[in-house]
Amino acid sequence: MEIEFPSNHLASASVNLSEASRLFGVPIGRKYIQRLAVLRATEKFTELYGHRALRLHPLKGNLTGQYSMTLTGNYRLIIEKVDEDRVRIMDVEDYHGD
Repeated sequence: MEIEFPSNHLASASVNLSEASRLFGVPIGRKYIQRLAVLRATEKFTELYGHRALRLHPLKGNLTGQYSMTLTGNYRLIIEKVDEDRVRIMDVEDYHGD
């Protein structure tokens, strides 16, 4: 699957553990890189539902049209489906807002 990034920071963190750790901290940075590896290895968006560890689910409210994947603890990766074989990384966030 192809991955689009809205910023150079998220793109460089996707392939560089030190950059991901600087942006998110070590545990979250590692999970970020792991989740993106799963996305790259997947051919179609619907196949992501078969990976239970991702906990992929659609978001509601002002985030309708976007999906969430668990990273670690309260942190989640927000993605947007562009096509069946392309996603856009939107954000990494603490969904409790701490």
